[in-house]
Amino acid sequence: MIDIGIRKLGKNRVFKENLRFDVTPEILFKPRFVHSEKDKGLIDETQGFSFYVEYMEGLPKPLLMVMKTYCMRSKTIAQITDAPEDLLWEAVRGKDIKDISGMYPLNGPLAEWIKAQLDAE
Repeated sequence: MIDIGIRKLGKNRVFKENLRFDVTPEILFKPRFVHSEKDKGLIDETQGFSFYVEYMEGLPKPLLMVMKTYCMRSKTIAQITDAPEDLLWEAVRGKDIKDISGMYPLNGPLAEWIKAQLDAE
């Protein structure tokens, strides 16, 4: 895993072309079973790069992480070093927030900050 600034990450063409804002921890961990050719579309539901906020009690602060998912295998590949701490806390402590094993989805303000930094649509 690497530590990287968000703008540097935004210079990676492959990352930007495969960035997914629709993949949340809840979607990522939804059971998927590919039994036949007709089920292959399930692989595409999560494939690409996505962000999540990592936090568990005992950690000093939440962290913005990047996950890569390919062929239904996921791996956290980077920690964003320059994410605003106040936005991360909002994503963790907001109303009706649901984490999965310490992984929190992006909220609106954090997603907008990321898009602005990456100059993504």
